[in-house]
Amino acid sequence: MQKLTKVFIVDDNQEAIEVLQRLLEKNYSVDIVGTACDAKSAAETIIQTEPDIIFIDIELPTMSGLEFCSLIRQDIKPETKVVFYTGHEKYMLDAIRHQAFDYLMKPPTEQDLSQIMTRYYENKLAGIPSVGSNAEQLPIILVVNAMNEHTTLRISDIAYFRYNQERKIWEAICMDGTIYLLRHRTTADVILNYSGDFVQIHKRYIVNINQIKKIQESACILMEPMESVTELRISKNYRTQLMSAFYSL
Repeated sequence: MQKLTKVFIVDDNQEAIEVLQRLLEKNYSVDIVGTACDAKSAAETIIQTEPDIIFIDIELPTMSGLEFCSLIRQDIKPETKVVFYTGHEKYMLDAIRHQAFDYLMKPPTEQDLSQIMTRYYENKLAGIPSVGSNAEQLPIILVVNAMNEHTTLRISDIAYFRYNQERKIWEAICMDGTIYLLRHRTTADVILNYSGDFVQIHKRYIVNINQIKKIQESACILMEPMESVTELRISKNYRTQLMSAFYSL
């Protein structure tokens, strides 16, 4: 069972706490381990519950959120992320100086929160150590769809990527036929940077070189069970690069 992301919210406005809590619980696999209206009273509970993310207002009664971060940083996990949750942009520079992970303006929108949570998940995945004796573990790709569902894929899961011209978005097509939508800001360069195993064969197609069974005239034929895929046409502009990668296997 996937471990829930533990979240703690500190804000002297109860309504602001409830708004953020609803958005988080609606869209993400989170466990709200605590809320508090004052930073000073929240410190002990935060240390005990060890949240993964702390959302904290900057203007609080007994001490500011900035002061609180300086006070508690040595008592919480190094990987705990602090997101300042405030209605004032004037504190943004101070938040950066206090090593804030991010900055969420009130009232929060689903889009703004999505950007923060996606960045959190990507950051978390980047820190996952390799497992087993193989030193060259395949990296993990994070897929986020329009419903804010987060899925992790390994390179070996993916057959190819296709640019959906109608939706103007890249898709990942897996060896089992499952299709995942990538984020709108994902470009061909971003995909190619995931792994050297991904090779562009057309402006609309990027293939996993390890899943190619053969190159037949101007088309890539994939391994079973994807051998019936016929859309992977090779553009003249990318053919030399593809052949070089294929014969280097």
